[in-house]
Amino acid sequence: MKVVDKYILREFLRSFLVSLAFFTILLLVVRFSEREMGRFINWRMSVSESVRSMLYQIPDFIMQVAPPSVLFATFFSLGRMTQNNEITAMKAAGISLYRVFRPVFVAAFLVAIVMIIFNDQVVTWANQKEADIKKPLSVVSQQATNVVFISSGNRVFYIDRMYLRTRQMRNLTIYEFDENNNVRNWTFAREASWTGTTWRLENGMERIFNEEGWDEIPYEQKEITVNEDPEIMVKGIRDLKEISFFELTKLVKYKKAAGQIVRRELVSLQSKISLPFACFIMALLGAPLFIMFGKSGTAVGFLLTMSISFLYWGIALAVLEAFGNAGKLPPMLACWTANFVFAFVGSVFVYKVKK
Repeated sequence: MKVVDKYILREFLRSFLVSLAFFTILLLVVRFSEREMGRFINWRMSVSESVRSMLYQIPDFIMQVAPPSVLFATFFSLGRMTQNNEITAMKAAGISLYRVFRPVFVAAFLVAIVMIIFNDQVVTWANQKEADIKKPLSVVSQQATNVVFISSGNRVFYIDRMYLRTRQMRNLTIYEFDENNNVRNWTFAREASWTGTTWRLENGMERIFNEEGWDEIPYEQKEITVNEDPEIMVKGIRDLKEISFFELTKLVKYKKAAGQIVRRELVSLQSKISLPFACFIMALLGAPLFIMFGKSGTAVGFLLTMSISFLYWGIALAVLEAFGNAGKLPPMLACWTANFVFAFVGSVFVYKVKK
């Protein structure tokens, strides 16, 4: 790595970390004063619970402000070099602007990859913890009640109570339908447990329906095969932001096999990658902007960052993802169109910039 690359990288990463911290604190203060304070009071949360709730929201705030932080860092670091005539000196030494852009683009791409992992692992975990504070821990994390899901093989499961830690269930009812959606088998178990795809039912009754009525067969113990992971199905009831990419992929697979609508899940799955990847898109858009406005100062850079960010989030979230959730757009198109549009505009700017 050449000296100029190290210098540009150092300036960009320093600006990015400072911007990330600034925007995160700004969002934290705004959210706390605007909404969270009222929620803490209305829910009668203790000071300890309130503080922990806000701390668990910080990773999600970081994810939200990462793209504008990259944009501002790109503009600020390269713009400062323009003000100090360092870019002019580099061009005089035969270094093209494309060569100046390269370390910024590489760093922004790596930041995007890190944020994809961060969003999937850290943000998901923090959202789960934050939800656990606002709901009884026993209900959210360790047990669930009134769980209903559709399984493959035209089966519908109703579970009165499920204990996730011990993998046990109470009062399990299974309805199995034929091709005409008529119940052909009804199974009840007072207790059940699962290991992998094998479910063990205990102390129950099975009804097999026929033309004359049905036959009842009591049993003490029996085993059935269920391909779906009940823990994933329970998590599917929660906010999709609390489910990791791997778990969400399994949930989509299960629901597709059962013939259920997975529109919202597919939109969430695509957004877990498309939104963090916006970090690279913002660098692609911000690099040529410093040529146009680099000498205008930090205030102009901040104004441009806010304007572009509001425009991006307005298109990506308020419009396109809403259309995707409503079924008006395919999930991939709903989540990636904003990235494609901004990437195209940024590429045109980069191409037309004076070398």
